[in-house]
Amino acid sequence: MSLSLPALAAQSEDRSAAISGSDFEDIVFRYQRKVYRVILLMLKDPDEADNLTQECLFRAYTTWKTFRGDCGVQTWLLRIAVNLVRDHTRNRRAGFWRRLLRLDQETGPEAAFELSSHPSPERGMLAREELDAVWRAVERLSNRQKEVFVLRFVEEMELKEIADVLGLRIGTVKTQLFRAVARVREQVGR
Repeated sequence: MSLSLPALAAQSEDRSAAISGSDFEDIVFRYQRKVYRVILLMLKDPDEADNLTQECLFRAYTTWKTFRGDCGVQTWLLRIAVNLVRDHTRNRRAGFWRRLLRLDQETGPEAAFELSSHPSPERGMLAREELDAVWRAVERLSNRQKEVFVLRFVEEMELKEIADVLGLRIGTVKTQLFRAVARVREQVGR
């Protein structure tokens, strides 16, 4: 018998409780796309987003008994996802410096900044250009500001939820969001 998500959260309070494969399939079905979308918007790399989404779900499954239920399943999964993105970014940055110090010229920095060159319909060209300008501005934000911006405006999460996902106080989320929006507006010219 498959448990409802509230029943799964209640079950997680028993720290020794494991989750069955079919119960976890329900969670995957419900949250996989959202986890993928958040990771993709932070990394801008579909392959890495796919890999980290799988890693996030694997970690959630293998550490289910550590889920205390003091936040929702979605919040817990997104917290895992954001932490994986942070680790991935930190490791990629370290790899960049290692390659730079070895003067390894095999991969250039332009590979990380390739933009999609798919032609858009003429009537949507201005909207696309404006959206691209916003995302270029978002890319220039600090990692923390980018996380808050994506969770607020793409995932439409409440400030409290963002605070829970990122492990921050709500005042810090408000400050980071204010700064992120101000920087994006400044960059886009609005």
